[in-house]
Amino acid sequence: MADLPLNSNKWFKSLPDLIIALYNHEFKNTATAPLDKTLNDLLVTNFKIWGYEDEARRKDLPDKEIATLKRNIDRDNQRRNDLIDTIDAIFRENIEKNLKTIDKSLPLNSETPGSVFDRLTVLALRTYNLKKELERKDADKSHIKRCSLMLKEVGERSNDLLKCIEELLKDYYSGRKRLKSYKQHKLYNDPELNPSLRK
Repeated sequence: MADLPLNSNKWFKSLPDLIIALYNHEFKNTATAPLDKTLNDLLVTNFKIWGYEDEARRKDLPDKEIATLKRNIDRDNQRRNDLIDTIDAIFRENIEKNLKTIDKSLPLNSETPGSVFDRLTVLALRTYNLKKELERKDADKSHIKRCSLMLKEVGERSNDLLKCIEELLKDYYSGRKRLKSYKQHKLYNDPELNPSLRK
């Protein structure tokens, strides 16, 4: 991947190979640039959550194993949110360095770059899994048709979202919008802030 500002299309096109490597247990996060490393970590985290979510819906697992899966989901969801915050902080620092001064009256965007990249990694995972469904030998025609339609919609959504993030980054780096990043403060994971954990 390139230095900031990121080429989102190029990054998104690299995801299928990374996802295949993850499923084949061959993935290593060798990226050294902070943004590249964090984006890879986000993909790995969403990949792990995806697997836990699949397993947690099995009816043949004992409750104890389901509880373990749910705790794994909670743990990695917290990591996912922390990585989104980190991506936003990396962009904010780089934008401020490039523009020198930021006009505090500039409009904000409701969704931050980290949130968009998070959604794009999930869409890439969804694309991979839908393509696997199309390759199933035991799938009937109605299943193939349903998955084909879903795949088309996911592709369209991904392309639209890529356009959105490219426009948003252009707005930030040209000084048309201001990036304000926040810590997400997930209260339910904090024993001091979740009343159920204090009991």
